[in-house]
Amino acid sequence: MAAALLSIPWLISAVGMERFGALTLIWALLGYLGVLDLGLGRSLVQVVADRIGHAGGGHEAGQGAANTAGIAGPAIALMGAIGVLTGGAVALGAGLLADRFQLETGTSPDEIRTSLLVAAAIVPIALVSAGLRGVLEAHQRFRPISLVRMTVGVLNYLSPLFVLPFSQSLVPVIAAIAAGRFIGLVGYGVLAVGQVPDLLRPGRWGRPSLRGLFTMSAWMMLNNLVGPAMLYADRFILLSLVPAAMVAFYTTPFELLSRLMVIPGALSLALFPLASSLFRRDPPALGRILDTGGHLTLAVFLAMQAATIVGGETALELWLGPAFAANSASVLSILMLGVFFNATAYVPNTLIQSVGRVDVTARLQLAELPVYLGVLWLLAERYGAVGAAAAWSLRTAVDCGLLLVLLPRVAPGTGTVALTIGLRALLAGVAGLAGLLVGGPVGAAISLTGLLAVGLGVAGRLLRTRSWEKLAAPLRKNRAVPLPTPLPSPRMNGINGQAIDGAAADGP
Repeated sequence: MAAALLSIPWLISAVGMERFGALTLIWALLGYLGVLDLGLGRSLVQVVADRIGHAGGGHEAGQGAANTAGIAGPAIALMGAIGVLTGGAVALGAGLLADRFQLETGTSPDEIRTSLLVAAAIVPIALVSAGLRGVLEAHQRFRPISLVRMTVGVLNYLSPLFVLPFSQSLVPVIAAIAAGRFIGLVGYGVLAVGQVPDLLRPGRWGRPSLRGLFTMSAWMMLNNLVGPAMLYADRFILLSLVPAAMVAFYTTPFELLSRLMVIPGALSLALFPLASSLFRRDPPALGRILDTGGHLTLAVFLAMQAATIVGGETALELWLGPAFAANSASVLSILMLGVFFNATAYVPNTLIQSVGRVDVTARLQLAELPVYLGVLWLLAERYGAVGAAAAWSLRTAVDCGLLLVLLPRVAPGTGTVALTIGLRALLAGVAGLAGLLVGGPVGAAISLTGLLAVGLGVAGRLLRTRSWEKLAAPLRKNRAVPLPTPLPSPRMNGINGQAIDGAAADGP
């Protein structure tokens, strides 16, 4: 986020609003193509973690490590092949896509076409990186993963600044981003091979059964296809309805707010293997996980929503100027509502997938997609960027509610907590919406009052139940059990360490 705050004003000033609008759309295209891995990346985490958890000491540990390489190696190789094919498809269609991305300022289609060719090379890099990162996640190596991801994220925004003194074309900008992604690939590769040396020795992979991996990955693939389609469809529909400069008024606050998702994303990343392991031995633990994770997420994003109401427009004005803030402030406020519901949905979504019901989330997204696209088109056509923001936020609210309704059906014992979290999220959403409809200082006061009331209830719940302590209690007694792999540091002995407490750790 810090890198984005620093670089985006310079990028807009250097390349112009039109080119920056195109750049955000290329970012969106890369984000979507980066998940076309047949679901192997996420499935790899669970399957590898399961092998690690079942491997004991001595000879069995050696067999577990070999099986890990035997599953991870072929999967990563397949992901690389998929990346090459997908990137090749983008390269072949670069001309057609360039016509779609034509800018009003008369930017040459050749510039867009060449930029897309460079972007195509990023796709296999992204997919192989995801596979290597999955191996590290299964081994609970969250600290080095975070360091590499932060490096790549910072380079994604700062590396283009180094080429701007020499050119304002999109081509070197995309090339600089590609260089940052390649650095990330090398980092993940070094770490993964250090963890699983046989990863680079195909002769030692053996012939492990990949059936479980591919079964889970089929449903993961549907999640990976439909989820990003709903996430990025707004930009492309907007592009077909309004000028590219207007798209930037939507995508810029969206890109900024979407970075907040690292908070529930990190929580879900740690809770996923923990929930999978506990579901078999202590099913009621899922209720404690939902209580803890759900209310902690609510607490953080209630504060985020309040901060947006108080200072969102001022922050935009200071960051990108009064003209940009005038066009984008309302979009920011509406999107923040959607981000609140999206964050709240992370924990129930993680719990549903952790018990092996990936099909539930995939079917839900398939049902939502056509309805969302229809509402998005109608609202964007009539209200432009504000309409697109309203459609996206409405979808995230509905999605959050449905996940909380479905969770007790696949994870008994979570119903009461799911209802509590759902009602509190609904009250916060109503307060935010009421403030937007009323507008001005009175609307802000209404929203803040409602958010404060909900926040007091959330804080009281966390302090009264101290559910994070209850979650940890049944696991502390197992810490003396030998771990199949060492934790990166003593500070990892929290939720991450608990996920591999001597039982199978299934790897959002």
